Amino acid sequence: MAKPRILYILRQYPQISETYIQSEIDALQNDYDIKIISQLKIEGSNTSYAAHHPYSVVEDPREIVKTIRTFNPHVLHSHWLININLLAKLARHCNVPFTLRAHSFDTIPTPGSIGDKWLKSGRKVLAEVTRDQLCLGILGFPFSRPFLEKLGTPADKIHDCFPVVNYDRFLDRSENGEDVMNTGACIPKKRMQDFLQLSTMVEKRKFNLYPVSYNVGKIKELNEEMGKPVEIMSPIEPINMPAEYKKHQWLVYTACPRLRSVGWPLSIAEAQASGVGVVLANIRPDIKQYVGDAGFVYDNLHDVSRIISQPVPQEIREKGFEQAKLSDVNQQKTLLTDLWPHGEVGNSA
Repeated sequence: MAKPRILYILRQYPQISETYIQSEIDALQNDYDIKIISQLKIEGSNTSYAAHHPYSVVEDPREIVKTIRTFNPHVLHSHWLININLLAKLARHCNVPFTLRAHSFDTIPTPGSIGDKWLKSGRKVLAEVTRDQLCLGILGFPFSRPFLEKLGTPADKIHDCFPVVNYDRFLDRSENGEDVMNTGACIPKKRMQDFLQLSTMVEKRKFNLYPVSYNVGKIKELNEEMGKPVEIMSPIEPINMPAEYKKHQWLVYTACPRLRSVGWPLSIAEAQASGVGVVLANIRPDIKQYVGDAGFVYDNLHDVSRIISQPVPQEIREKGFEQAKLSDVNQQKTLLTDLWPHGEVGNSA
């Protein structure tokens, strides 16, 4: 029996800071015939990873239309709210339904953010495309529901979910190392300079920073000026990250309290599944929902230095394994696939 066909239309693939897309595709590939289009090449300050699925770079929407007519997909799927306009146009042109997974940066309306721009100029657009019968649904973090509804998205088109990770790959209950880590895209909202400062406040812990793309050069320069208190790691292939987590006792995820636009980082769930204690900047009330009782949120670095100077409490560590399950892509993938049609399809010209 032929597998249902899914056409992924992504802005940029395979970018190393966006492995949630990879985890989703990995979980679906055995049951679906998947084709991937990336609209942009991975170049410049971005970093790609090697162990990716086959894909094509197609920048011209007219060429994407040709692919749709040739591949004849059951559904179009994409990530990030910023792609929904193109997705809806292609869906209407070819009479193919679509779904989309929203994320953090596109649904947090802080001043100057993508979310803020949606509030100022995108209300009518989002209301129109999500009310179209071709829109089968949007997956989003629980905190994004009020935002999406405010923009006119019907409540029944929004499906709450945690970020997705390959839980089985990271699950490891063996003992961890003693180091402290931080990871993520090296951009202002992550405020990685705080991690450098924190390293000077804690004795007898080695600090390792895994910055990805963008402003890595600047954080390296600052580290040099401070006397190299932190080891800054070269990009690690996602498939090799489980072993890196196991070297660490704590993950400290820094974030800018002014921008407040860091969402629910995948590394929190990955670390919890790996037995690593997590400490995340307390920039919004929803952060605690993601961390649960399986970690700590902080308001200042002095609190963090006190927490990570001690071993991870065993109770917190055990709760981490359970909290991370909420992000297990194999457990929650049906939130997406239950939206998709599975019968035979045909596109209109």
